[in-house]
Formats: sequence, C-alpha cells, structure tokens
Amino acid sequence: MWTQKNLARLCACAVIAVGAGILPQRSTTPTSPSSPSKHPGLGRVFENSVSGDRSRFTILEGAEDTLGEYLRVEELIRAGSPGFEKGKSGSPPLHVHNHQQECFEVRSGSFSYQMEGVEGRLRPGDKAACIPAGKRHNFWNADNATDLTVVYTLTPALTSGRFFQTLCGLAQDAGTLDNVNPLQLFVTFTHYDLQLAIMPKPVWLVISKVWVPVLQLYWHPYYTKYTG
Repeated sequence: MWTQKNLARLCACAVIAVGAGILPQRSTTPTSPSSPSKHPGLGRVFENSVSGDRSRFTILEGAEDTLGEYLRVEELIRAGSPGFEKGKSGSPPLHVHNHQQECFEVRSGSFSYQMEGVEGRLRPGDKAACIPAGKRHNFWNADNATDLTVVYTLTPALTSGRFFQTLCGLAQDAGTLDNVNPLQLFVTFTHYDLQLAIMPKPVWLVISKVWVPVLQLYWHPYYTKYTG
C-alpha cells in the first residue's frame, strides 16, 4: 500500500509548491464532501479490491458504540502484500498517533512491530502490545507466506473510523494509495492527528501547521463517498 516513491512524491510536491508560491492542479480524487450526505459510505467492512495488497478492514466497535472511548478495527493483511518498508509486508510508514494509544492483538498469523526502534512479535494468544501516544511505531506481517489478521484498538476513538474509510476509499479510486495525490495525503494525515515520523519533526510541523491550511482550499480531509 505504501512505497518510498509515494513519500518522495509527497515531500517533493510540498517543497516545490511552497517554494514557488503556487498550488498544483486539484486532485483527481473527489473534491468535496456532499452536504448533507446522501452516500451510504463504505460501511463497517471495506477493502481495496483494486490494489495488489487487498487489505480488508472491519470496524468491530466504532466510536458510536463506545461513546468515543475507543475504536476497534480488524485488518486482514494478505500474504505477500507490498509494504512501505522493503521486505516488511503490509507495513505503513513510521508514524505517530499524537493523542491516542494503539494496541495490537493478533487473531491469526504472525505480527511484528517496532516502537522507537525496538522490535517485538505477536502471535495468536499473546497479550496485546500497546503503543503509548506520541511514540514512533510501525508494524508488518512477519510471515510473507501466511495471511495476517490483527485487531487495532485506538484509545480514545476520536474520528479514526473515518480515517480508515478515507484511506481505503482513496486507494480504491486511485488503484493504489501510491497513486493518490500526495498533497491529499498531507491533508488527511494532519486532520486525523497523525504525524509521518519518517521525516524530521520540524519539517512535519511546518507542513502541517503552515501549508496544510492552504491545501485544504483544494483538498478535503475526508469524503462522504467513503465515510457516509
């Protein structure tokens, strides 16, 4: 789902646009949420059936079920799925949840994760591993030959359900997440209080605090086509 190429595009577009004082053309993804929403959205079970990774997400308990206390999402990461980090199947980029704890529980397969550079591994029946808010972390399918099913619990829930729906929907429409306009990803990540930790924090802060408000004139953080 994620590749080094996409990050390079994302950083380069932002730097060039800021330096030139211009914005690129609007993304080919949907340009505005419908208001009021007439879309059913992706619902509680959704997957990118176009991309080679074919990850499937199931919202087990949404914010509306827990009064915002937490969100539980199950992801199926299929064997051999591409990842952001080479050799780490299904891995997202190194990232930080600024105000949420994230816990992992494995239902099938073998799951590896790292927090601040320290790696761990989980298998079915193991005690859940939890990442405190503000800690850099990543995860991946430890066995490329076997599907992995893992449950994420995010506390508090905030609006993370929309984040999963939006990311999956954007990837579905573009073919892969790598084809989504990188500036769209800046807007979406910032809106959902996520930090891309693979770039220096000062750079991310400048982009998210100074540039993203301008980008929001062109791209929206979520779309009712996906979120309902």
